[in-house]
This record gives sequence, structure tokens and C-alpha cells, in this order.
Amino acid sequence: MDGTARGSVDAGDPEPRRGGADAPRDLRFALRAETDAAHRRLDAGFVAYDLSRRADYVRFLSAMRDPFVQIETWLDGADAADLPPDWAARRRSTVLQADLSGLAISPPEVAPAPLPPTLSSAEAPGLLYVLEGSRLGGQVLLRQVLASPDPLVHGNARFLRHGAGLRLWPSFATWLGTRPVADHAAAIRGAQRA
Repeated sequence: MDGTARGSVDAGDPEPRRGGADAPRDLRFALRAETDAAHRRLDAGFVAYDLSRRADYVRFLSAMRDPFVQIETWLDGADAADLPPDWAARRRSTVLQADLSGLAISPPEVAPAPLPPTLSSAEAPGLLYVLEGSRLGGQVLLRQVLASPDPLVHGNARFLRHGAGLRLWPSFATWLGTRPVADHAAAIRGAQRA
């Protein structure tokens, strides 16, 4: 989400163990490596935004809305075995729209197009990796929002504050480590699609 956010996704985590050619990679680190280029492109697209300014903050939240709605809607229909048990508590599209509404931005009249039906439930961990990683990057962005002199900006920060104090990344990383090695390639595909 911004140039500093990428390093924070796995901040404090040791580098993955490097085994022999047949040793499976830690899924979290594989996802990070496989989505690095896409993450850098996303960061570059938002680098000029100053989220303390209302117009930039609205553009940022508006850009997040459709992908979050699309991905979360798809995840709601995924096999529960491919989702963390606290999936419902991780959802953020509702608070994102609440922030936009607080900034006088109405929901679109037409819902965003659904994700392709060709996605498999085994791709869900990768989609979740992108959403949960954005939560960490959002903590950096939240500082800009809270520093805004505009009460409508700093008063509508539910999306970036969501899950504060709940240690959602560590619990997600632990859950991600339980994913079967046979599903790692599908998870990577899901993250790349997200």
C-alpha cells in the first residue's frame, strides 16, 4: 500500500529455512516472494497519495472498495476448511464502506463483478494473504489519516483501524502454516490473482 508496507508484512519473522531441493518452502515466504512484483506495482500506484488530504483518502478508499467486496464475497462462499476459523471477524468491506459513507461517498449502484468461477477453494489462503498483508501496510497509512486536520478524514478510519490490538497477522501466519503442502501452488495462484 505504500513503499514501507512491504517490509512490514513479515517483519520480525526469520528468513525461511532453506532445505534441499525437495524441501517445501514455508508458504508465507513463498507467497511473499511470488507477489513481490505485484505488491511493488500497487505501492507505486499510491505513492503520490497524501492520505491526510480528503480527496486522496477518498480515492484510496474507493480504489480498495471493489477488490475487498469481490474477494470477501468470494471467500464467504469458499469451503470453510480453506478459511481460518475467525474469517468472519477479519472481513473489512463493511467498515470500508462505512468510512466512505462518512466521507459522503455512496456505494456504487452496481455491485462489482464477481471473481471468476474458475477459482478453487484451495486458492483462498492466497487471497487471504493479500488481504491480511494489506492490514499491516494499513498501519503505516493510518498514521497519515490520523494526522489529518480534517475531522472527516481522521474520523473515518475504521477500515485502517480494523483489528487493532487483536494480533490478527500472527494468528493468520500460524494458520497459514497449517495449509497442506499439496495446496501451496493453488494458494500462490490465489495471491497472484488478488
